[in-house]
Amino acid sequence: MKRMTMGIAAALLLTAAMGAQAQVRVQVGHFAPFASTLNGTSVTVRVNGANAIQNFRFGDVTSGYVDLGPAGNYLIEVLPTGTSTVAISAQLNNLAAGNYTVLAIGNGTLQPLALLPLVDDITPPPAGQVKVRVVHAAPFGSTDAATAVSVRTDGGDVVGGLASVPFRGASPFLALPAGSYDLKVATPDGGTNLIDLAPVNLASGTIITVAAVGDGTNQPLGFVGLPGGRLPTETPVGVRGGGHWFDPASVGQGLSLYTVPSQNRIVGTWYAYGPFGTQRWFTVESDSFDGTTASFTVRETGGGVLGGPQPISIAVAGTASLTLTDCNRATFRWTLGSSTGTYNLTNLVPAIGCR
Repeated sequence: MKRMTMGIAAALLLTAAMGAQAQVRVQVGHFAPFASTLNGTSVTVRVNGANAIQNFRFGDVTSGYVDLGPAGNYLIEVLPTGTSTVAISAQLNNLAAGNYTVLAIGNGTLQPLALLPLVDDITPPPAGQVKVRVVHAAPFGSTDAATAVSVRTDGGDVVGGLASVPFRGASPFLALPAGSYDLKVATPDGGTNLIDLAPVNLASGTIITVAAVGDGTNQPLGFVGLPGGRLPTETPVGVRGGGHWFDPASVGQGLSLYTVPSQNRIVGTWYAYGPFGTQRWFTVESDSFDGTTASFTVRETGGGVLGGPQPISIAVAGTASLTLTDCNRATFRWTLGSSTGTYNLTNLVPAIGCR
């Protein structure tokens, strides 16, 4: 790793009024995936030449704020554990008393190793609200354009205007209603999901910085919260689940399924037979899809005539569920009126890129 002295004091200034704080207080996150093992990412953080944090690995955060001392000048250095090599160095001059977040970012190849300092506003949010800041610290591309992402709800809506956030980008603290949040990071057009946050409940008064981390090569993509640490994620919805499925025990019928990654949904057509051998054509549409399971509303289509102008009738016929084992195997359970059944499905044509 190369030594990179970051003259960030001028960029920060760090003279923003943060209230009558007596101390410089900082929370630190290690989001630099420069090695392929967690132990390989272990570092020591020095402040003014003294060891402040040791055995700090990728994804680790301090347990809240640490008092550095009074306002003044601070030299922050990051060294790989067991070495005397300074990998990242930042001289912070005229540091005002207040609250800050400092993140080690970059992987040393696609994006340089650096420190990303942020000024924190820990003023409590209004009653019933939370304050959330989003940081893009995932160095999976070599240019700003290649790393640009959007932050969206599972249904595909852009959150807080974050439609194209480059690496190192940080939002202001967003005031949001307290409650459960199920968000994802996607490409700017929303067509490809990159990281999917599992539902997380944010209680009233919460102040949190949520960082997208990892490079997808040395370390997996994910989310980390400050304070708190790693946040649970789900398998991002992609092409997994798409294809032409059939049950070898039920010859002549099956399903054609298509994922809609931008909306975290899966839809398709179910070709089946009625109790007297008549053909029946259903559509299946999920409200949501987590990449592994989905629940469908089943609708039956009828009334049409080949080449004719007759209107088509569509009526709810029942429900169904899908559980994927992998790209080639799945279980489909259905209920139509008083009839129920299960298909043990095989995928004839898995979608390209399925994993």
